[in-house]
Amino acid sequence: MKDDERYRRAFAEGVDEDLARHLIDLQLDLRLGRDLGTAKHSSHERQEMRKALLNVSEKDSDAAWERVIGTNDLVSINYLARGLRAARAVCRIAVPMPGGTAYGTGFLVAPRLLITNNHVLASRDMAAQAEAEFDHELDVDSVPVPPVRFNLAAHEIFLTDTTLDITLVSVAPLSDTGVPLERFGFLPLIPLSGKGLHGEWVTIVQHPDGDRKMLAVRENQLLEVDRNRFPQLSARFIHYTTDTQPGSSGSPVLNDQWQVVAIHHKAIPNPYPAPAAILEDAKEEAIVSAWPKGDWLANEGVRVSAVSKWLEQRRYSDMQAAAALDRIAQSIGIVPLPAPSSSSRTASENFEMSRPKPATHWTGLAARPDMGYDDNFLPEPILWDDILRPLDADLAVAKDGGKRLDYLHFSVAINAKRKFAAMTAVNIFGAKLVNPGSRSDTWRRDVRMDDDLQPADNFYVKSEGTDPVQFSRGHLVRRVDPCWGTKADAETAEMHTFHFANAAPQVQAYNNSDWGDLEDYVLERAQTRDLKMSVFTGPIFRDDDPLYGQSRQGGPWKIPVSYWKIVAVEKTPGEIAVAAFIVGQIEYVMALYESRVFTSLSPYSIEEIRQRNLQVTVKTVEDETGLDFSALRPFDAQGALESTRHARFVTRPGDIVI
Repeated sequence: MKDDERYRRAFAEGVDEDLARHLIDLQLDLRLGRDLGTAKHSSHERQEMRKALLNVSEKDSDAAWERVIGTNDLVSINYLARGLRAARAVCRIAVPMPGGTAYGTGFLVAPRLLITNNHVLASRDMAAQAEAEFDHELDVDSVPVPPVRFNLAAHEIFLTDTTLDITLVSVAPLSDTGVPLERFGFLPLIPLSGKGLHGEWVTIVQHPDGDRKMLAVRENQLLEVDRNRFPQLSARFIHYTTDTQPGSSGSPVLNDQWQVVAIHHKAIPNPYPAPAAILEDAKEEAIVSAWPKGDWLANEGVRVSAVSKWLEQRRYSDMQAAAALDRIAQSIGIVPLPAPSSSSRTASENFEMSRPKPATHWTGLAARPDMGYDDNFLPEPILWDDILRPLDADLAVAKDGGKRLDYLHFSVAINAKRKFAAMTAVNIFGAKLVNPGSRSDTWRRDVRMDDDLQPADNFYVKSEGTDPVQFSRGHLVRRVDPCWGTKADAETAEMHTFHFANAAPQVQAYNNSDWGDLEDYVLERAQTRDLKMSVFTGPIFRDDDPLYGQSRQGGPWKIPVSYWKIVAVEKTPGEIAVAAFIVGQIEYVMALYESRVFTSLSPYSIEEIRQRNLQVTVKTVEDETGLDFSALRPFDAQGALESTRHARFVTRPGDIVI
C-alpha cells in the first residue's frame, strides 16, 4: 500500500541478519553463475513437481526444464499473449483514508474472489469502503485506458490473517457501469508446493506507487532459502530479486507458465549496503561487484501453498473459508458439491443411537469361521497383519488387548490418535448376496473398545455443539457389502455396519454422491458377475487436516478430507485383479499433477472433472497412508499400464480398469 517513509521503516524493523547473509549468498550464486544448472537448493521432489507443472508440449519439455532453472532465456511467443491474459485479473485497490487515498494491488483468484495483503485491507469495514480498479493501465498506443471500478462485497466473504499478511474478499459481480467481473478472468491458486525453484525467473504484475499497471519482468529470480536453517520462514514465504515499490503489496508473483507462485507482501532491508567495508580482505573483484546494492536486499511473498493450508484448516470452523475454497475449486474446474436439501438425512437427530450390543453378543459369534475379515478369501492371500504392520504403533488397543474389531464378514482397525478407522476390510461373496431388508438406521458404540475411541453422538448430533458444519455418519464398509449367506446372516452383518467404529465423518452430499457412486461402481461388478471380492477402505490422515468440534465433548477432532479404497476381485477362477481409488475434493489435486493429468488445466471436460473420483495406483494409496499393500501391487491394473498417467477420472462403471 502506498504510504510515506514510515511504511518502509516498518518492514525494516527486526531484520534477521543471518537470513540477510543467506540471501546475499544466494544472490551471489546467481549473479556469478554458480550451480544454476543443478538447482542445488531445490529438492528432487520439488524439481519433479516443477516438471509436472510445466505447461509445454512433449517436444518442448527438455527445453522448458532448462528455462526454469535459468540456463535458457528463450520462451515461446505465446508467453506475451498469456501474460496479457494473466494481467487482466490484476487490479489496483483504492482505500479512502483521512487526507487522501491509499493504494495497493490485488488480483482475482476465482470467480468473484480477490486476494491482497492484510496491510492493504485489514478489516471488513475498510474493505466495504474500498474499490477494485481493473484496466488502470496504458493501451498499446500509450493512451490511458478508462479504469473499471468494482465494489468489494465484504459481507459475502472476508477472510484475513496478520501472520500470513493476506486478505480474501468477495467482489461485486458488476462494475459501477455494468461491466461483468468475469470479463477479467482469474489466476487460480494451485495448492501445491513446487511451482518455483531457486534461480527461476518470476514476473510481478503490479501497481507501484498506486500508478498504472506495470510488469517487473526478468532480472527477477527466486532465492530458495535453506529450509534447515529457516524452517518456519521458508514454509510460508518465498524470496526473489524483483523490483517493486510501495503500492505493489498484494501483487501476484508468477512463474514462466504464468502460475501464481506467491502473493507479494514486503521487502527485506539490506543491512550491508557497503560491500567494500565488509569485504576489505576479499581479493575477488567479481564478488565485490556482484554484492547486492541499494536499500533493499530482496522481496518476500506468501506462498500459495501456505494460503491453501490456512484455508483448509478453517474449512469446518468458518463457513466463509469453506465458501472461498468452493470458489477456488471452481477456478481449476472442480464444481463444489451441492448443498444438501432440507429433506436430506443430514440432521443426525433423524438417526437413533442405541445401546451397545452386550458382550455376550460378541462371544456368541466369536467361534464362527466367517467372523471378521478372512485373509484367504481370494485365491491370493491378502494378510491383514502385513498391511497394517507399518502403522501398528498408531492403532487403538481393544479391551481384549488386540488391535482389531471383528464383525460378520469384515474387520476394523482404529487409529488411536485420530479416533476414526485406520482401515476396514470386508469380504464380499457376489453369488451369495442377500437383501438384508429395511435400513437399520440405529448406530451403536462397540463395548469391546473404549468409548473415547468411538466418536458418537457427541460428534455427529448437531445439538451437541455450535459448529457451522454438520457431518453425517458415513459407512466405510457399506451396509450391504457383508450381507451374504443366510437371511439371518445378512441382517446381522447389516446391523454390524452401524457401529461407530465403521463410521467416518462425511458431508452428506459428498457421502451420497462421490463416495456412494464409487461404491455402487465397485459393488455392481460383484453383483452382476457373482464375483468374490475383498474391499479395503479408509481415510487419508494428514497432519494439516482441518479441526472440528472445539465446543464438543471429546473434541476437537481432525477431519480427513480424502478417502481411499482398494478392491481385489477374483476375475476368473484362481486369478485376481486389483483397482485403487481416491475420492476427495480439491485437496487431492496432487495426484493429478504428479500424474500429468492436467495440460493447461483442462485435459478433461468440466463434466468429467466434476466427478472427482480418481482411479490411482496401489502405490499411490500406500504413499498417502503408510499402509503396506505390496502383496497387491503385481495385480494392480492401473499400475501395470505403460503410461505416465497413473491417475484417471471415473465417471461410470465402464471407466474402471480392473
